[in-house]
Amino acid sequence: MLVKRIYTALVMMGIFLVAVTQLSPFAMSVVVAVVFAAGAWEWAGLSGWDARWIRMIFSLVFVGLCTGFILVYHPDLIESSAAIRPVLGVACFTWLANAFLVESYPKLSFLWRARVTRSLIGLFVLGAGWLSLSYMVGLPNGWILTTLFIVVVAASDVGAYFVGSTLGRNPLAPDVSPKKTIEGFWGGLLVVLGLAAVVWWLLPPEYAHIHPVEIFLIGLFCCGASVLGDLTISMFKRESGCKDSGTLLPGHGGLLDRLDSICGAAPFFALSLILVGYA
Repeated sequence: MLVKRIYTALVMMGIFLVAVTQLSPFAMSVVVAVVFAAGAWEWAGLSGWDARWIRMIFSLVFVGLCTGFILVYHPDLIESSAAIRPVLGVACFTWLANAFLVESYPKLSFLWRARVTRSLIGLFVLGAGWLSLSYMVGLPNGWILTTLFIVVVAASDVGAYFVGSTLGRNPLAPDVSPKKTIEGFWGGLLVVLGLAAVVWWLLPPEYAHIHPVEIFLIGLFCCGASVLGDLTISMFKRESGCKDSGTLLPGHGGLLDRLDSICGAAPFFALSLILVGYA
């Protein structure tokens, strides 16, 4: 299983690198929307919609919202940090509020158990993730920033996996994901902070105004948010009685099993770039 997981991850990383380095920011935004629309198909299943035509409609609704957003707001919101900052702020605040739902699961699950409510949450999770990635890739050196973001999320996941597998004793969220441990979380965080140190060391002189503490804080928030995104999808999978969101990715499960951490961390990473004065 681990070998299959590694092979699949390498293939996904290769496809991503080709896309992010060869496509224009707009084309990359469209590609991300298509991938996330496939994730919306899986989310519809987690929301309790079993009929294929309903799941198709849900994916089309997501694509329609992305398209409408581009037609109405692009390029103003995508290219203007002042315009997108409050949007990202609301997204981050909503994710933080969501942490309360994850921590209290299953006591407050009646608040979001309805299929319509779960569907709306899915549109928010995927929509905020798509918007944040679209903003990132449109920034100067956007392909480097987007790649760095994906590496940070992957580093957090890999660190948590190996440290949790070898040293994990205390469950992080036993009612949501019993295999995730507090030791795994700290392992993932240490890997991310090590990566932040490398980023600070390699930072070009034109970004010298970004303080090292800010870089470490970005790593800290991205690591925490990626875990929150992972736990959120796990919460929905547990509620729907599914182990994985799908079977598309050998060794990983479905698309949402890989997009979960990205969707959770992307708004925080994008907002951090604005707050530290990069954008």
